[in-house]
Amino acid sequence: MIGGLSAEAAPLHQQARSLMYVLVDRDPGDRQAKRMLGSVLYGLGATLPRVEQPNEALAALTECDGVYGELDALGEPGMQPLIADVRVRKANVLSELGRGVSAVMESDQAVMTYLDLGADNSAHPLYLDLARVLSLNSNVLYNYGDHDLAVCSADWAVRYYLAKAEAINNAPLAESFMHGLYLREAARIAVRVHTEQGRPEIALAVGEAEVHTARAIARSNAPEHLTYLASALTRHGLNLRKTGRTDKGTELVEEGRGIDSAAASAATEDWRSISTDSTGDTGDSDVSWPLSFSAALTAAARKLGDDRVPSILRELAFNPAERATTVTPSLRCQVQIAPAAAAMLAELAVGLLDDPDPYSAREAGLLGREAHYLFAAASRARVISMRYQFHEFGAVWARMLLALIPAFETNSAGAAIAEDLAGWLAGITLQLQPFTFVDQETGRLVEECNDLVERILS
Repeated sequence: MIGGLSAEAAPLHQQARSLMYVLVDRDPGDRQAKRMLGSVLYGLGATLPRVEQPNEALAALTECDGVYGELDALGEPGMQPLIADVRVRKANVLSELGRGVSAVMESDQAVMTYLDLGADNSAHPLYLDLARVLSLNSNVLYNYGDHDLAVCSADWAVRYYLAKAEAINNAPLAESFMHGLYLREAARIAVRVHTEQGRPEIALAVGEAEVHTARAIARSNAPEHLTYLASALTRHGLNLRKTGRTDKGTELVEEGRGIDSAAASAATEDWRSISTDSTGDTGDSDVSWPLSFSAALTAAARKLGDDRVPSILRELAFNPAERATTVTPSLRCQVQIAPAAAAMLAELAVGLLDDPDPYSAREAGLLGREAHYLFAAASRARVISMRYQFHEFGAVWARMLLALIPAFETNSAGAAIAEDLAGWLAGITLQLQPFTFVDQETGRLVEECNDLVERILS
């Protein structure tokens, strides 16, 4: 894997799994053998996607989750971080499969587990593990969540890694290489979002870390790492030129072109598509332009009226440039008020779906997903209002998904999200089912939801 030979690594990894089954079968009570099996399955979750087997990777990670969960139930120490690691890796596979809503929730739980364990303390033994998880989390959020959350997660991952640079450099090759990959990815996300949102100086600062790390990794001479280096050099060079450092920027762009001209050209086109001018307007007015939560709220206020956006929702937005620590949807507000905030967001999302502006569906999709994440986080935390007022909040949640799913379904890129949300809707309607016996309106809602779920999932 370090040499970039994923196709050769995958069969060896599968052989390791087979050998572990033999060891576990010899002594089913051997916890150490089961931990080793879990480790092999966890590794397969990274190996198999690289050889285009994401479904098999998801199956291996689901099995791994079961192995670690069994050990945790038996009182085996240290299982919570391992289960969190499985969740975040599972999130990235789900993301690759297009099941982004579930991916965000899996990743959210992983980050929260590490934070609950106190891993954000630089003296904590899990500090670098948190950095790794934040890097993976930023990738999931960039694809399926709020870009403000994504860049905060990426920025903190980079900070944590740079704070431990000496320890990483002195670690065994495989360990330092692994952390280098995660640092490189976090830096890439951070550079991209800061560039998108018009913060070139911050993008340059993080870009230095990305290029430095990409150079170190490319010493393996693996083609994929050389291609990445060419792209990173190009992006950083273009950002340098944009801020007036033309000579240095051109030097890096030419270096990237010399390593891999095709990768450099692709990176140039990509940079042009996301680069912003000093006013923050995008250079590309394409409807697919990614939004942040704060931008979507601003658009909702403009289109639906300021009075439709309560102050509590405005307080959920933040400025990523101010070292914000909101790195997951469930950290956006106190979990006790999450159901109420989610209900307000759901109302905005449904309102935007009725707006004729073609951009409104995109904004509704972002705010609707954020509402879903808050509802799900509150439900996971067993917040009292979600337990004893589910008739109210569950109905709001279901009505929003009932309106939102068809909006995703009409877009070919959103079909997988529509299917993912339909799976969540099936669970929500199951919880609403008991209320149908005493409330006809809920009965009609559940019937509509069941019809939609059956149509989507069939």
